[in-house]
Amino acid sequence: MSALPFAPSPSTSSGQATRRGSLPFAPSPSTSSGQATRRGSLPFAPSVAPQARSRGAALVVLVVALLLPAAAAAQASLSRADLRQALSRLLDEDVAGQQAAIEAAAAAQPADPDTQATLGLLRLFQHRYDEAATILEAAGQGEDPAGFLRIARNATALMKRHVQVESEHFVISHPKGKDEVLVPYLLDTLERQRAALQADLGTAPAGKVRVEILESPVELAKLSTLTEAEIRASGTIALCKYNKLMVVSPKALVTGYDWLDTAAHEFTHFVVTEKTGNATPIWLQEGIAKWAETRWRGGGGESFSPISAALVRRALEQDKLVTFEQMHPSMAKLPTQELAALAYAEVVLAVELLVQKAGPSAIGLTLTRVAAGRPADLAVAETMGLSWPDFLTAWKRHMRERPLPRGGEHELSRLRFKDDPKQGGPWAEWAALPDQASRDHARLGQLMRERSRWTAARLEYRKAIDRAGTRVPILANQFAIAAVMSGQKAEAEKVLLDAIAWSPDYAALRVQLARLLIERKEHAAARTHLVEANRQDPFDPEIHAGLAIAAEALGDEGSASRERRFAEILSGPKAGHPAAQGHP
Repeated sequence: MSALPFAPSPSTSSGQATRRGSLPFAPSPSTSSGQATRRGSLPFAPSVAPQARSRGAALVVLVVALLLPAAAAAQASLSRADLRQALSRLLDEDVAGQQAAIEAAAAAQPADPDTQATLGLLRLFQHRYDEAATILEAAGQGEDPAGFLRIARNATALMKRHVQVESEHFVISHPKGKDEVLVPYLLDTLERQRAALQADLGTAPAGKVRVEILESPVELAKLSTLTEAEIRASGTIALCKYNKLMVVSPKALVTGYDWLDTAAHEFTHFVVTEKTGNATPIWLQEGIAKWAETRWRGGGGESFSPISAALVRRALEQDKLVTFEQMHPSMAKLPTQELAALAYAEVVLAVELLVQKAGPSAIGLTLTRVAAGRPADLAVAETMGLSWPDFLTAWKRHMRERPLPRGGEHELSRLRFKDDPKQGGPWAEWAALPDQASRDHARLGQLMRERSRWTAARLEYRKAIDRAGTRVPILANQFAIAAVMSGQKAEAEKVLLDAIAWSPDYAALRVQLARLLIERKEHAAARTHLVEANRQDPFDPEIHAGLAIAAEALGDEGSASRERRFAEILSGPKAGHPAAQGHP
């Protein structure tokens, strides 16, 4: 394998998916749109990536062959060519631009299965799922070689259990019930991301963008062309495809995931696809989306994790980087979460270098060149003022020389789905302890904890920490509980702060610290930690109960009322002060 990812040809299509670690997307057999994957410390991110414009013709031939009767070839005409062009652009996510032409053709030829199949696909992209299923079934006489009819039928069934909430620029469709607690945070994040990208890229979608919250990886597979096995293997957790975002609810995972950054990541794919007409290859799509996923809350590139850095450094040393060719057509198609995380880390560093050397306008300038027809490699090189080979050399040097963030020696934190029997059970996280002695001390601490022998538990956990340090978050969390219960709150706080520095995305650590801060009336600091915890695990009722207390103390009664209601939704009407709810 080459030490550097191969430069994609201008005809390479990109696919996007999101995962978690950092997050990818997987295109349908007939589209180039991508899917993203992300997660906490892994680079992921799932939305389907766009495809290079020069590959559009070949793609349309494939789709037409799947969707339309063979007799169509013998009936070639200008109108047939126009229909194919409209279908090509629709599959490149240009829904608004192709609606009039497709609807006019379907109205003029209501008995023609070709035009009716194209109309059915348009309805799928317009999220009129019941109509799409009916039209596609009639046009194909029940056959479904491209999978669109299956997706339309599945979406029709799933959406019957959903409700919708709208903001100025977004429509959120979510299952009835506890997922309601996601909506205000998700809308706020997406509105902020939209404003940031409009400033960075000079464009934003004209209409409202649809976001569907899904309950499990099974539902994500039902609404995409990814298989459930591919989703679980790659850690794909979200997608940008069919003119919408699809995001798996954090409740599907054992410890949640960075769901707000993931949603921002997917929306970035949506904007980039629209700006360039789906002409941006997967490596650049994912690099920009990964770099920009934190723009809603600050600068770009802030999600590059210690684990990501360590993966890149190790791959460079072993000459095992993921090539650009291997990333195509979608990072969701990579066989493991480790390879997907490495791929995300590589491409985000390419974009980081681009911005560092060419300034904050570099991404927008590059995409403008791509939209004008320049191949992505040349567009990047021209923005940098370099040749493409010189850019690759500079990128490789940047990956080698970039300082490792603290925690670079960590093992990859894999996404663990609740419904996966292989996820390891309650002791899976303890496997990260480095040796048998530390595991023995931790297990004995657990036994003492179960018997409410808090001092003995604290001492055993401390022995494990003395061997392993605070890099294993579940150990630090259990130690803090035992320390508080045995009257050693200062010791608990010290360990929590150190553990958070190593594992900032482990929500339970921040909840434990917030308990101590609320007890000391340090409500602003407590709210900061609880907001961070909510970005990872929003279905913990204690987070919302604590946010209610902090907001009320800070004079924010509107937020306090909302958080009290969310705590009740998640745990019943008696959710109260975090410190009063006991310990796990």
